[in-house]
Amino acid sequence: MKSQQASVHFNENGTPVADHFGDVYFSNDSGINETQYVFMGGNTIIERWQAHSAPSFVIAETGFGTGLNFLVAMQAFKSFRNANPSHPLKQLFFLSTEKFPLPKPDMEKALLAFPALKEEATALSTRYPMELDGCHRRHFDEFATTLDLWIGDVHDLLPQWHSQTAGLVDAWFLDGFAPSKNPDMWADTLFEQMARLSKVGATFATFTAAGFVKRGLAAAGFTVSKRKGFGRKRDMLVGVYETEAASTLAEKRAFEGPYYRYNQAAITPKSHVIVVGSGLAAATVTLALAKRGIKVTICHDRDTLATGASGNPQGGFFPQLHSEASIASRIQAHSFLYASHIYHTLLDEKGTSTNTAIEKTSVAHDFCGVAQLNFNEKVAVRQKKLVSNGVWPEALIKPISPEALSEKASIDLPYDGLFIEQGGWLSPPDLVQALIAQAKQHADVTVLCHHEYRSHTVLNENDEASLPDERHHSHHLAHHLAVEFDITAGKQASTGSTETSSNNKTLYADHLILATGAGAVGTNAFAALPLRPVRGQVEAITTQAPINALTTVICHKGYMTPALNNRHALGSTYIKNDLSTEVRTQESEQNLQTHQQAMANTDVVQQLEHDGEARAATRLGSPDHQPVSGMLTDFSALKTQYVGLSLGKPLYTAEPLPATPVSTLCCLGSRGLTTAPLMAELLASTLTREPLPLNNDLCQAVHPARFMVRDCIRSIFDE
Repeated sequence: MKSQQASVHFNENGTPVADHFGDVYFSNDSGINETQYVFMGGNTIIERWQAHSAPSFVIAETGFGTGLNFLVAMQAFKSFRNANPSHPLKQLFFLSTEKFPLPKPDMEKALLAFPALKEEATALSTRYPMELDGCHRRHFDEFATTLDLWIGDVHDLLPQWHSQTAGLVDAWFLDGFAPSKNPDMWADTLFEQMARLSKVGATFATFTAAGFVKRGLAAAGFTVSKRKGFGRKRDMLVGVYETEAASTLAEKRAFEGPYYRYNQAAITPKSHVIVVGSGLAAATVTLALAKRGIKVTICHDRDTLATGASGNPQGGFFPQLHSEASIASRIQAHSFLYASHIYHTLLDEKGTSTNTAIEKTSVAHDFCGVAQLNFNEKVAVRQKKLVSNGVWPEALIKPISPEALSEKASIDLPYDGLFIEQGGWLSPPDLVQALIAQAKQHADVTVLCHHEYRSHTVLNENDEASLPDERHHSHHLAHHLAVEFDITAGKQASTGSTETSSNNKTLYADHLILATGAGAVGTNAFAALPLRPVRGQVEAITTQAPINALTTVICHKGYMTPALNNRHALGSTYIKNDLSTEVRTQESEQNLQTHQQAMANTDVVQQLEHDGEARAATRLGSPDHQPVSGMLTDFSALKTQYVGLSLGKPLYTAEPLPATPVSTLCCLGSRGLTTAPLMAELLASTLTREPLPLNNDLCQAVHPARFMVRDCIRSIFDE
């Protein structure tokens, strides 16, 4: 839900002061020097980077404030990477919490005091999130850094962080306002969560030397010592988490039971992943993996990419929000904001500085806003409730008058409604191609068409002798797969080889991701998931006055886009359990009637003529209408192992699911443009054992095991 922003003023030194706490955000003397001494030096960050052997390093911070600590750390990491290009440490993760985020203008004003951080401050400004509770992941690829800015109360947020059993965090910056000014933050619950999340050897540093802070950290398992403070401060505290993770602590770290995500074998830049699919799900997860340096082979059974549900020329880009901050709405809101970040970066808009951006013109799109019309009494009640509840920031969705809406749309619309300023439309086929092109700039990515997935086999050590020579390497063979395909056409453009339709082909990989969309229906791999295919037909109507002037996406019971190549997308039907992709005259008439009824008192309806051009495809959904992202296994066979859940035992008493080297990204439904990037990032982060970009409750809501868990709780077991 909408967060409460900080109220600040600037003192005579130009330093921002929090009105609520009466404390400065950084030292009046030198904010940069304070950060370098207290947090970078107190944690011996540079020295630890040099000795680090893992591909990523995680800093967690309490109190983002102006972002100064983040900018200093990011700048230092860029320098480290430039000086050590072959070092195994490739990526910095910076996880920060903030209860009262600064308004963007105040943040920008505060950072003007540090010209040495101008490049970093500009990058943060272009990616600065809106005031919405939860995790906002932002990529700073030019600095090899990822920021997770968690907005909300630290005591609510840290328990929502998913942790490996060996811990998550390498170093802590304890930088909330002084304990005397903000005692609520410096509580035992914070120190206990720090212990839960810390790896053995994790360090902390803080400017304070308060006795109760020292005692609380020591009680949580940290070895605490004093160090000379910065500037006029006499002392500060530093320490290290040296306690070997006891079994009880390990259990706390994996308290999600069957929802625990770090149970699969980690993939690394030395791994090879096969992604089966040709649409947005396959493309987004390929890019997420490729950006981590992982080799990916994309296999699909079509002539080209984006021929299924991702093949529509235009798709609306907006979140489906409700009047409450439900799990469904929170997934939609955060997915939309993350997707917006990814798309703008891909298209090199909003001042991002990546040198691998795709030219704007290669992806047809327009972030022109999306208007949700108030076209009947039922909708009016729903929209009024959404506005009055005040759950969402106006920067995300806001009420709009008929006059303002008509101006936005450039046509006369006698409706009020809701307006999503950052929404718009994109061409899914163009986007898929651009995502794959971007992925190829980061890693070894191969696309194989006419490869129809048939089955996979998990290999073990006994299979070693039968593997081709190139598969003999140091990886654990127990986690390797043989994936079988049918070759469905003669000529393979990607390889130049020729194979007949009767041939099959076996590819070997460390991990398999099935992102097949509606192609999952009826396959053995998905037999344990309650999939819901939904047919949708979209019309492509010719443009003419007055709709040729339309400059925003219009939504009611259906939707209409501004023209692309002199045609508007008009959709869509919603036919459950229908896999047919033939165009139907009846559905064309249905689409036209939907728009005519919703916009009956406008001139628009007179121009909704159809010449027969339309497209139909089948989308894949789930019973709870949420995406599915995570490990794929035969969940139905596991129900008896979780019978205790039907007896009222909590989730943390259940064991994590047995690991498999197979995952899925599916059930994106009609909101694939909105949800695909974040669900792909969640999956990639899971497989690489990185911090996850979502609260645990949202991670659970999209986990493939959720259907099995619900059945177990309801005592629904197979006979």
